[in-house]
Parts: sequence; structure tokens; C-alpha cells
Amino acid sequence: MALLPYTGLFGTAELRHLLRRTLFGCSVDDLNHFNGMSLTAVVQELLTFTNNTTPPIKAYSSPGQGGVYDPALIDPVVPFGSPWPNVTRQMGTPPNPIPKRNESLRNWWTGNLVHQERNIREKLTLFWYNHMPIQVNIVFTPELSYKYCQLLRDKCKGNVPEMLKALSTDGAMLLYLNGAYNMAGTPDENYGRELMELFTLGEGSGYTQEDVAAAARIFTGWSITEGTMLAPVLPTVLFNINNHDQDDKQFSSFFDDAVVTGANTEVGAYGEISAFVDVIFGRPEAAKYICRKLYRWFVGSDISPETEADVIAEMAQLFIDEMGSPVQVETVLQALLTSDHFFGPDVRGCMVKTPSDLTIGWMRELRMPMPTPDLFEAQYNCWNRVREIMDGASQAIGEAPNVAGWPAYYQQPQYDLSWIDSSSTAARIEIKNRIMVFGFATPAQLVLPDNRNLQFKVDLLQVVAQFDQPSDPDMLLQQAADLLFGVPVSAAVLGQLKVQYLLQGQLSNYYWSDAYTTYVNDPATTDPSAMQVPQKLQSLFYDMMGAAECQLH
Repeated sequence: MALLPYTGLFGTAELRHLLRRTLFGCSVDDLNHFNGMSLTAVVQELLTFTNNTTPPIKAYSSPGQGGVYDPALIDPVVPFGSPWPNVTRQMGTPPNPIPKRNESLRNWWTGNLVHQERNIREKLTLFWYNHMPIQVNIVFTPELSYKYCQLLRDKCKGNVPEMLKALSTDGAMLLYLNGAYNMAGTPDENYGRELMELFTLGEGSGYTQEDVAAAARIFTGWSITEGTMLAPVLPTVLFNINNHDQDDKQFSSFFDDAVVTGANTEVGAYGEISAFVDVIFGRPEAAKYICRKLYRWFVGSDISPETEADVIAEMAQLFIDEMGSPVQVETVLQALLTSDHFFGPDVRGCMVKTPSDLTIGWMRELRMPMPTPDLFEAQYNCWNRVREIMDGASQAIGEAPNVAGWPAYYQQPQYDLSWIDSSSTAARIEIKNRIMVFGFATPAQLVLPDNRNLQFKVDLLQVVAQFDQPSDPDMLLQQAADLLFGVPVSAAVLGQLKVQYLLQGQLSNYYWSDAYTTYVNDPATTDPSAMQVPQKLQSLFYDMMGAAECQLH
């Protein structure tokens, strides 16, 4: 019984492992927040949340005469600093606001990751995005892409069949997988195929081409309208019964020869979708397929025959037992994250950090300052910089490479090793440089004067001040390693780092202790050794962040 509850020691190391897999990084503040709580209580808090996000706003502008940026020159129907998702775009008025709204959406999403609450919502939302993604710039309808993002947040820990039913008539998904052009007489098989192949059952699970064709007929009749040039409306999903295949749909023996009865109303057509999704989840392959995906996201890419037979099978059975539950995913994750298997030695430190885990984890662990909401233009500008460095490392938020998601979760045998291939190594170094060396700076041409020329950089003195005794170089090194490294390193390695960076070749600890104490008591000191304290910390952390151990969690 591999999902037996964990009964071992639940100390700082175990808490850190749990938080790194469910949050982005694990800061000292995170550890302090959960300190002293039981495993069950921590997981319960991680799984307790609502979708309390606020919508993206207009923080964008366009250059006018003399290169001066003016928000009135683009998307003028939206006041600067106000939300745009429920404001109808003006059609035919250049410049087209869609690219800026798309960028705003992706920056807003990144901001939700950066400023995540201490719960699993954003990590789990990103899981579902990877599992059944859209590409924002292909959908090219930001209002619908925003609704898709919120659908994932609203339903991320709930009932998977109900999520899939809602997704099947979601406007962004209708555009992304051609459902908006799927009509009786000329059915488009794209969504029906991906629903089975990528979202629920997996390629080669047993469904047939005839099943794909029958599924395509079920999803006919749904489209998108934005009104007319003279009378635009917010993008809206419409159903036209004349475009819906009203005949019965017959499925193969893989689905026990199920028949979905044709309907001649919108309610009935949605009922067809609901019935077919239930048919899919009547197959045990669906539960196993989704549980494997959850496992690879939160636990590790290596699913051995033993893990398949024990862990995946037990997760799948729990998934099936909770098929009608509104907290189906929450229940499965509760069992997984409190299991003995999750805390096994082979599971800890076995995953390569995603670009988002690396970037946002470092930002949170090193307390990277960011603009506050009152500086909304600067805030979105900095979120844009964060998003761009993750884009460069091959994890573009809102722009998964294709409908299969990121290769790290399906491409055998590399799986998560694909995050650190030759093409992404330079980008991961750039992430380190941006966070440790350059920080984030807002440009001089922003619209609002108090948002211009702001600097946001890591303060390592503030970081180490959280440690138990930062004046002790041995304790400082150990706690820095605990903070940054996903796997333990030897005392010899830490000793080398201490001598090289904190003692600068000396052998006695007081060379650091005295200098650190002097500097903290008087940052304006003229003591030569004390004046070097900030640079010593900078060099130490920069070196440690380049270590292989820092790429794992």
C-alpha cells in the first residue's frame, strides 16, 4: 500500500520538500509560517483557497509624437490603470489593442505566480494549463483567454469531468482547437481527438478513429461572435442548432458500444458533451492517465513498474471513488502529499526545476522586492521582465509550445532533463544574472513619473539576517545551502565555499564574524574588511546559484 500515510519525522527538511513541490521555491518566511504544524495541517492549508485574483489592467501605452508614451493612443475605451477583460474593444481603430491585451494577460498571470499566496492554487493552475493548454497569441482574443485562465483557477482542485465539460465550450479552447468552426456536415476532429489523446486517455489507450469522428459530431454547433464593426460586443460563445449534428453518436467497443443520443436544443447539445465526458471517465484508463500526469508534476518523472502498480493504481482508484465529488482533485492530492511515498528518499531532490520554479523560487527565497500595486505601471513592467526571462528558458507562460504542453512532461526519456539541455543553459544563467546582479529597473519613458527609473534588487544582508546566526560563517553557509540547494552537499564543499568567499583564504572564522558584525552595526564603516561584506555575500550566492545542486528540488 504505497499511499499509506507518512508517519516519519516531519521536520524542516520534510516541510521544505513539500513546499518546494507545491509552491514556487521555499523561503525562510514560508518555513516560519508553517513551523510547528503537522503534515496534515500544512497540506490542508495548502489545499484551502479560493480564486480571489483581480483582473488584469491597462498598464500599457503607445508612443506618440516625440516618442512620448500616451495610454490614450491605444485601447482608449479602457482608462489607464483599469481592468480591460469586460470592456469591448473598438474594432477597426489602429493600433490594434489585442497584442497589448494579450501581453497584459501574460504579465498578469506571471504576477500571480510571483505574488502567490501560500497555497497550491497557482502551481495547480499551471499544471492544468500544461495539461490542456491554449496559446494566447494564437487564440488572439484576450478576453476569452482570460476567462480560460480563470476557469482553470476556479476548478483546479475540483471535479475533473466537470472541468472538461466546461472546457469543451470555453471560448478560448473553441478558437484554439477549431471547435468554433466545427459544424454538422463538415465536422472538425481536432478537439475531439485531443480530448481523448492528450486530455483524458492517452494515445494508444484503445479508442478508435471512428470514436474520434463520432466525438467531433458531438461538439458541433458552438462558435464565437464579436458583433459587427458598427456594433461590437465582448467575445461571446454562441450555439446554433442548425450547425449541430442532431443524430445519435455510436462509439466503439472500447467504450462498451456507448451511444450518445442526439439533441435538438442548446441544453441538449451540452448534455451530449456531458454524456460523452462521462463515457470517457467510465474507462479506468482516464483515471490512470491523469494521475500519472499529477505524479510527474508533483513527485517525479520516473514511474517504475512498481510505482505504476502501487502508487498510480491507488491514486487512480481514489480518483474513481471520488468521481462525483466536487473536491476530486483535492482528495487525490491530499492522499499523495501526505503519503509515505511522497517523502521517500528517492523522491526528494529528484526533479529539475522548471524555469518558473527557478526564477520565481529565487525571487521568493531571496526576497526580491517588486513594485507595489499603487505603482501599477512599474509593476506590470517588472512582471513583463520576469515573464521574458522565463520565456527565454523555454517556459513561456500562456504560450505552451503546442497542445501537448511542455516537453518536460511527456517527452521520453528526457522528461524534466529537457529543461537543462544545451539550448536552455544560457537562458538559465541569464535568470541568475537578472536576479543576483542586475535586478529589475523601470524605463524612463513610462507614463507615470513616479513609476520611472525605479530599481529593484536583492538585498543579501536582509536575506542572511533571517538566518539563526549569520555572523557564524559555518551556520551561514549551511542555511544558505538549505535555502538554495535541492540536495545536501558535504561539509567539505561548504568549507571550501566559506574559505573562498567569506574568509577570502584565511582559516579563522573571526575574519568573517568581526567584519560582518562591524558592517551590520555601521554600514557606513570605513573598516576595509567590513566594507567587503556585501560583495562577499554577492560572490558567495552567485557561485552557489550556479551549482548543479541549485537546479534540483
